[in-house]
Amino acid sequence: MATYVCSDIHGLSEKYFELLRRIDLENQDRLIILGDVIDRGPDGFTILKDVLSRNNVQLLMGNHEYMMLEVLEANNGNIPNDYMILFNWILNGGIPTMEAYKKADQKDKDFVFRSLKELPFAYTDLVINERHFYLCHSAPGPAKEKAILYRNDIEDALHFVWDRMDPERSLLEGKTIVAGHTIVKNYHYDLTVYCDTGDLKTARYIDIDCGCAMNDETSRLACLCLDTMEVNYF
Repeated sequence: MATYVCSDIHGLSEKYFELLRRIDLENQDRLIILGDVIDRGPDGFTILKDVLSRNNVQLLMGNHEYMMLEVLEANNGNIPNDYMILFNWILNGGIPTMEAYKKADQKDKDFVFRSLKELPFAYTDLVINERHFYLCHSAPGPAKEKAILYRNDIEDALHFVWDRMDPERSLLEGKTIVAGHTIVKNYHYDLTVYCDTGDLKTARYIDIDCGCAMNDETSRLACLCLDTMEVNYF
């Protein structure tokens, strides 16, 4: 059994389903997605439903899922037509997800709303081959000392999913942080996985957001195998 991680798919279903074909989920491998499967690209709601329905795929809360959840919680599971209520979500590419949700049948809406409320925010001590990983969408923040963090375990859930990593200040003793949220071009020129040491096998911080949010010909989805530290791009 191998464990894979990816992040920030942002509605690009072709890349998502190609990734699923590449890894062996039928053989008890598992995929952990570090948030932001929705928005910007056209198929986020389709990806979200698929991810939430799979036993061997786990989605962590990203800032885009959190925006969606806040709107649904404030409006009884619905998306209103009030532009001002939706302004931040629209500004961050939410229109494709909103439109798809509005057209969905009630069973799918209820399933997605209920599932979003139950999403974990982080795996704080995932041990693979004796290496300790901290998996989250953006950056570790103040929270209870638990192996899996949910909204009630976190001091400020909004900042937890929106804050950005500062590799000079935010590293954890004895753990390798794996996150997305910040496109790797903020750290180096290429759309390749970034790590602070230049070697994935010794890294203390790994950023796997390789630019799907750009939704252009350069967009890349990175998938990192935590067992081998090998990366595939889609």
